[in-house]
Amino acid sequence: MTTQFTRLPIRLLLALILSSIQVKALAQTCQHEMPATEAYKEAVFFYPCELSAPTPATTLTAGYNNTYRNLQWMAEAMADAGYVVLAMSPIDIYGDVPQWTAAHLGGQKTLIAENNRIDSPLKGKIDIERRGIAGFSMGGGGTLLAGSELQKDVKALAAFAPFLKAEDRLKVNVAVPTMILAGDRDLLVTNESIEEIYGRVTSAGVDNALAVYRNGRHQQWYRAEITTNRESYKAMAIAWFDLYLKGDKSAAKYLETIRKDVGTNEELLSRYELNIKQ
Repeated sequence: MTTQFTRLPIRLLLALILSSIQVKALAQTCQHEMPATEAYKEAVFFYPCELSAPTPATTLTAGYNNTYRNLQWMAEAMADAGYVVLAMSPIDIYGDVPQWTAAHLGGQKTLIAENNRIDSPLKGKIDIERRGIAGFSMGGGGTLLAGSELQKDVKALAAFAPFLKAEDRLKVNVAVPTMILAGDRDLLVTNESIEEIYGRVTSAGVDNALAVYRNGRHQQWYRAEITTNRESYKAMAIAWFDLYLKGDKSAAKYLETIRKDVGTNEELLSRYELNIKQ
């Protein structure tokens, strides 16, 4: 199924906000700081405090000149939704995409190691067979490159305004369901670059989705005072992981509901494509 030009219905957005408030009232998010490694300079686990069984997990990074704190709002939302999230800052936040790729690759090893470590609060609570990767900007580029390297060792990818140089876009060869969220007014990650990156994803033959936000800008992701679209960003990312890490079929219905509203409203999304076999 392929869809363009749609809007997240206000009724669903309000339901999401109310649901988020209820989850926060019922569940508490814990944090567990990790020591630096050769792959990242800082990392913190965010997870539901009352974990009682192996739980899907993801690594998460922000972008250039960012630390994990710039995307902590996404980490906390995903933890609230029942995920173990390892949010990381690369060794050099002023470096290039390989820094973020290395962080994700190292972070994936940390997920496995922490699940096995005797004195870890997450011992036996990370489902190492259901791991994802998510990141913004250079972290989004790192998501796609790390995912291309790990292939089916991970189960889902979510790249937010992914930045990749032209020569690095050719390295995108993903093997698992991949979602891209982008903005049509993003001056750093242009529509042309997103088109090329998404073309690489679709040519891989995996389930995929592309949501391009009308008037979406790069700063909406990392600046604390700009929260435009963040509820939708959370909803889309969590739905994608719910579908492919948790096997929650209702998430497919959620994504399809957006598709069915094509042509009714165009204020939020200027482009929406959904290709899933569920």
